[in-house]
Amino acid sequence: MNEDESVSWEEINNAEKKFRNLIDQRNDLNEEASFLRKERDALNDNKKKFKEDIEKNVKKRTELVNKAKKHKKKRNEFQKKAKELIEFKREKSDRLVDNLPQKVEELKADIRTMEITQETTPMTIAEEGELLDKIKEKQKELEDKKRLLDEQEGILEEIESLDEKIDELFTKADKEHEKVVEYSDESQKYHDKVTDLYRELHELNEESDEWHRKFLKVRERADHYHQRAMEMKRQVIGMKREKSEERRKREQQLRELNKSVEKELQNEEKKRKKEEEVLDKLKKEGKVDL
Repeated sequence: MNEDESVSWEEINNAEKKFRNLIDQRNDLNEEASFLRKERDALNDNKKKFKEDIEKNVKKRTELVNKAKKHKKKRNEFQKKAKELIEFKREKSDRLVDNLPQKVEELKADIRTMEITQETTPMTIAEEGELLDKIKEKQKELEDKKRLLDEQEGILEEIESLDEKIDELFTKADKEHEKVVEYSDESQKYHDKVTDLYRELHELNEESDEWHRKFLKVRERADHYHQRAMEMKRQVIGMKREKSEERRKREQQLRELNKSVEKELQNEEKKRKKEEEVLDKLKKEGKVDL
């Protein structure tokens, strides 16, 4: 490689500076990404707490709803029984005869009047016989009405007992209804709380997602600078390797030059010594006069 084509130390230094700059930018972005990740994770931890609170409140709401359903079922059962007794009472009441005690008294008065008439009023045998027949009919009607009155009194007693049972059932139904309202109102409070928690959780999800998007974007940039830094690192290593190879070649050339020079010097020394030896010999032989 010619000297003009070799990499200069200034170029290597500039490449190293660029590499360090890329590393600094990558590290800054990694630090920012770490901060964003921590913020996102903190929100996710907060979301877990919200989910736990939601589960607890949903569980409590479900318990209250089930209690309300239980008391509602009892209330409906009491009301159903009360309505059945009301229908039974109505059927019993339909069997009652209006003003029956008054009619019994009227029959007694009629019979008494006819008996007095029979005792005090002169009449023919036919007229008396006809009157006696009417008295018998009235007496028979009276007995029927008395028997019916006895039955009706029993029915009235039964109806009175039914009224007490109906009142008792409605009282129980009202108490159960109070429980229904109580548990329903309380469950509604938990339902409202769950609704608020879900809304807050939704907001946390959006905020967490936003932090996560920022984190991914910064991490992507950090990866980009890391990739560029690694490319620049390989370039610097290549430039240094090239420079090292260049230095090695120069050193090799220098060694070879030194050897060549040394060899030439050795040859010159030998030549000089040879010339001195020849000269000494010629002087000894008297052929040379200095």
